[in-house]
Amino acid sequence: MPYRTDLAWIKSFDEFSEEEKKVLLALSNEKYKWRSRDRLLELTRLSPKRLDRTLSYLIADDMVRPAFNRERNIIFGLRERVN
Repeated sequence: MPYRTDLAWIKSFDEFSEEEKKVLLALSNEKYKWRSRDRLLELTRLSPKRLDRTLSYLIADDMVRPAFNRERNIIFGLRERVN
């Protein structure tokens, strides 16, 4: 999966936990700005509980933005890409 390497968060890569890195990398895909929770579970291989906790931290730190797609399902994107 090709990742964008010009993102600001990558400059602070070592400051994130392993779970946070997995989520941030999954949201750094060149092709997709938004990811569903199910797709994040698939890509990160985190348990649902760990993914939800990690997303909560990243949302609180203003790194990730939640939104709703046309079908009213929750999706997530890197704030620096989708703001």
